[in-house]
Amino acid sequence: MLVGDLIYNDDFDINCNYTIYNGDWHNGNVVFSYARGAWNKPLDTLLDKKINYITLDVERNELVIETEVD
Repeated sequence: MLVGDLIYNDDFDINCNYTIYNGDWHNGNVVFSYARGAWNKPLDTLLDKKINYITLDVERNELVIETEVD
């Protein structure tokens, strides 16, 4: 699944805060965060990245999306 298939899809509505990480989210390499004020469309290069892992960060109340590493 690609990032764009999940978060920027006309046929599917994702209505939550989310943060996208380049690789492991524990390393803190944030590349886009709707939860932290990035309300614009992500770059196409990010939308075309493969999703490796999705989880929920219950402390921050946001969906965590890990992508393939650049």
